[in-house]
Amino acid sequence: MRLTLNIPKTLEFMDQKGWSETDLANKIGCSRVQVYRVLRGQRAPGNEFIAGLLSACREMGFNDLFIFEEPLPFGNEVDEEEVPNA
Repeated sequence: MRLTLNIPKTLEFMDQKGWSETDLANKIGCSRVQVYRVLRGQRAPGNEFIAGLLSACREMGFNDLFIFEEPLPFGNEVDEEEVPNA
């Protein structure tokens, strides 16, 4: 199972707050380059990034900011007709 950042929600939150990537980096306590890479999907968020983002974005919950991605076992496919609310 892999944890990824919900990039659209994070960008929407940053826009509402008027935060730049540099602002977010300062609030999280990491480099602007790290924020840049995570927001573009080039790097997964690490533990310190996750903790800092949760602290900086207190109005948002963990489930708003992050997505658990679980790869399907080999040979399995998702049939969207069988998935409720897909």
